Amino acid sequence: SLSCYEIVELPNDLFIKLKLLRFLDLSQTRIEKLPDSICVLYNLETLLLSDCDYLEELPLQMEKLINLRHLDISNTRRLKMPLHLSKLKSLQVLMGAKFLLGSLRMEDLGEVHNLYGSLSVLELQNVVDSREAVKAKMREKNHIDRLYLEWSGSSSADNSQTERDILDELRPHKNIKVVKITGYRGTNFPNWLADPLFLKLVKLSLRNCKNCYSLPALGQLPFLKFLSIRGMHGIREVTEEFYGSWSSKKPFNCLEKLKFKDMPEWKQWHILGSGEFPILEKLMIKNCPELSLETVPIQLSSLKSFEVVSSPMVGVVFDDAQLEGMKQIEELHISDCNSLTSFPLSILPTTLK
Repeated sequence: SLSCYEIVELPNDLFIKLKLLRFLDLSQTRIEKLPDSICVLYNLETLLLSDCDYLEELPLQMEKLINLRHLDISNTRRLKMPLHLSKLKSLQVLMGAKFLLGSLRMEDLGEVHNLYGSLSVLELQNVVDSREAVKAKMREKNHIDRLYLEWSGSSSADNSQTERDILDELRPHKNIKVVKITGYRGTNFPNWLADPLFLKLVKLSLRNCKNCYSLPALGQLPFLKFLSIRGMHGIREVTEEFYGSWSSKKPFNCLEKLKFKDMPEWKQWHILGSGEFPILEKLMIKNCPELSLETVPIQLSSLKSFEVVSSPMVGVVFDDAQLEGMKQIEELHISDCNSLTSFPLSILPTTLK
């Protein structure tokens, strides 16, 4: 194991005399590329490359590692998914896979059945229609627990319904725990994002989906703990639809952290008034210049951190009762909120740190 060593480069002939090596850990090193001689390690079974921030490419003849069973490339931000990894016939576990569409096709993703941990699918603007998206066979990948979907570039979609259909076919298996969607070009989201059958989904991030004018019914995700909504330029209102329809449980009944950021057109946040956000601990509203908010639509009693920054129209009036209701508040951060009319500094909660 060479994990965590300050290694930048390995000698090209390093592995020629190590042909019996079965385990190699280069995780958390500063290595930029692997020497070609690694391809002579015919007995290598495990190769760990996670958190190699500077690793950009793998050797072209990786398929010669005929006994490689476990490959971990998680959190290798610069590494592009090589075409030949699908030729590793003995590979049983591939962790942290990253598929860059354009150089790879949806069929290539569909043919890989040994994906574990995180999966990133990038450059989704290159997918033409839902018939192409279905070839990824996303619902069959039951060992993926973190899914990152990203559209790049500033080009707008020709057909919003086509974009929605593509995202609909990228629905993950019900075992998913984390979903992050960046740059989606449709005007609304498919229904699966708010499906209560996602019993393991705890973290959801929607970022720079600038054409969307409404949010899914995320309140009905039963075990969602962390929600981040950022750069949604088309959102003008957060309506009752956001909370979903519940028969017995309160909307967002498990949510602990909620973040809204960079929402230039957001003006209204509708309050449902049915005990939503019962255990919310952290609320952040940042850079939402048009949001007019006089009451906070959450349970203040559980709140530990409340942050409102660069949102000049937010005029929340904290009266004595509200502050007294903040029984667990530890952090209260308010800045650049010019519409704030009063704040009773004399009775600040003693829990503040």
